[in-house]
Amino acid sequence: MSDAAEPIARRRLSDEDRCRILREAAAVVFLRDGYAAANMDTVARGAAMSKRTLYQHYPSKAALFEAVMEDCLAPFGMDMALERDPDLATALRGMLEALIRHLFEPRQVAIFRLVIAEVNRSPELADAFHRAGPGRGANSLERRLASEIEQGRLRLTDAREAARMLFGMAVGATHTFLLLGLQGPPADAEVARLVANAVATFLHGTQARQHA
Repeated sequence: MSDAAEPIARRRLSDEDRCRILREAAAVVFLRDGYAAANMDTVARGAAMSKRTLYQHYPSKAALFEAVMEDCLAPFGMDMALERDPDLATALRGMLEALIRHLFEPRQVAIFRLVIAEVNRSPELADAFHRAGPGRGANSLERRLASEIEQGRLRLTDAREAARMLFGMAVGATHTFLLLGLQGPPADAEVARLVANAVATFLHGTQARQHA
C-alpha cells in the first residue's frame, strides 16, 4: 500500500495507536503464517497502513516480532499496586494470578508455541524473547521479593532466582500441558488454587522464623 493509498483515518492516528494496530496485525500474521514465512507487506495490508509507515515504527521483521513479544510478556514488567500490599502472601498471590491468567490466554500460548517451533531456524527469536521479558529488568514479583530479602524477612539471597522459583512452582506443569495442547486454560478458581499452594509452600520454606 502506498502512502497516498493509506486511509486518511489511519494517517490521523497517534504514533501509539499506529504501533498498537501494527502489532495486532503482526500477531495475526505471525500466528497464521509463522515467523519465517511472515511478510512485512502482509502486515502493512492487515493494518491498512503503508509499508513505509510500518518501517518507520518497526525497521525489521525481528523488531516487529520483539514488539509482539513485549505485548505478550508485558505483565512481567508491570508496576502493580499489589506489589506494595503490606501482606506478603496477598501480594504474591495477586501478582502471580495476574501474570498466570495472562500467560494462559490462548493467544499468549500460541505465541510461545511459535517461538518454540521456529527458534532453531530463526535464533533471533530467542534474543527477542529475552529482551522482551527477562532482559527488561526486575519485574514486580522480583522487586517485592528483593525488598523482603533486604529487610531480613526471607531467608534468601537472590531475588531473581527466588522469583523464578516461585513462578515455576505456581505455573507447574500446566503451562507445558497448554503448550502441548493436552488441556485448555484452567478456570480462575484453579489458577487461584495453584497459586495459593505455591505461595504457601514457598513462604513455609523461606520466611525467617520469628523468635520469642
